[in-house]
Amino acid sequence: MKVIKRDGRAVYYNREKIEVAIEKANNEVNSNEKVSKTEIKQIVKHIEELDKKRILAEDIQDIIEQQLMNMNKFELAKTYTGFGYNKALL
Repeated sequence: MKVIKRDGRAVYYNREKIEVAIEKANNEVNSNEKVSKTEIKQIVKHIEELDKKRILAEDIQDIIEQQLMNMNKFELAKTYTGFGYNKALL
């Protein structure tokens, strides 16, 4: 799968980048808001099961945010989304 980055570049999908990004957000929230490594793998699996040939980085961010909210991890979703927003500003 190719990921279309915010600057328009197409790069190969890398599950580790998603895992690291969620972990970074995880480190910023209270323990009751954190997701487990298993839950992170479930989110990654959900993205991969979409079986897209190309996907926008923003769409991946939206999917992750929705999955976190489905897990009732609203503060984590907000923190994760904030990281993406800050990255877009840079």
